[in-house]
Amino acid sequence: MVVDPSLDGPRVAFAIGRQSGIAVERNRARRRCREALRSTTLPPGLYVFGLTRPAHEVSFARLRTSVADLQARISL
Repeated sequence: MVVDPSLDGPRVAFAIGRQSGIAVERNRARRRCREALRSTTLPPGLYVFGLTRPAHEVSFARLRTSVADLQARISL
């Protein structure tokens, strides 16, 4: 994460390794993460989110909770 007030908004990238499943599952995980991030307000900057386990096994509610926890850490 690099907070950069000169940017229009947050720029987000995802690092999802092949251990997370086949391409279809990784793409689905990326879409779910993007949707979970839409409900947050990240400060302008550059962000890279990495998934350490198969995200398709995690419920969307748990994913949203994780994103909210990350946002709280960023705000500190």
